[in-house]
Amino acid sequence: MLKLAYVFLALALPLSATAQLNSGYRFQAIATDVAITNSLWNMVGGKKQEIYVTKMIRSLDYAYDAGPTITFYGSHVDQDGNPIPEAIVNVPEGAARLLLLFAKLAKPDEDGLTYRVFAMKDDVKDFSFGSFRFMNTSQKTVAIDLAGERFVLKRGATQTLKVEPPELGDLPIRIAAPNEAGNWLSNYTNGWSHRSNRRTLVFIIDGKNDSVKPLRYRQTEPIQ
Repeated sequence: MLKLAYVFLALALPLSATAQLNSGYRFQAIATDVAITNSLWNMVGGKKQEIYVTKMIRSLDYAYDAGPTITFYGSHVDQDGNPIPEAIVNVPEGAARLLLLFAKLAKPDEDGLTYRVFAMKDDVKDFSFGSFRFMNTSQKTVAIDLAGERFVLKRGATQTLKVEPPELGDLPIRIAAPNEAGNWLSNYTNGWSHRSNRRTLVFIIDGKNDSVKPLRYRQTEPIQ
């Protein structure tokens, strides 16, 4: 499971983007730390495709060839001039639309890769507009209360909720996690805006002083 041991510069902000819901095998991406400004690329139909990924919002739609993995390359080449993989993504079984989370490594891993990438299904049928999807990438088990909907997420677990927008105001959100002594403590309390034409992806990440905190991305349904 991807460990997000990085400092996020924008936490729990109402970050939004209009969905680019093109058909076929597509992905959007988010960078956890350093933006990817056309420095990575993959091959699609035999052609090179550079990607542009920021920390603030989802990227535009990019295509990928159907298969068990997606390989991304950069500027590194071997002694024969062949590109060396910078990241290899395992595609979830049965997925067509993906969201990729890129985390730059402090140094290349044992396989020479310079990024860890977590891939999740992003199909609207599985994650519809009007829903929240929580993904616990922290090292703790967390308890979440979103407008009275209460659930517990273990490390690496995901929960998707369809939530009716409030008639007035915001949805109350509370997140708790155990401290080193095993006592549950409130880590986050706030109110989140919500609409029926919006879906919100929330990563729970490790914070400072043995705490956790949410990183929130909102996406608005395109007008037909």
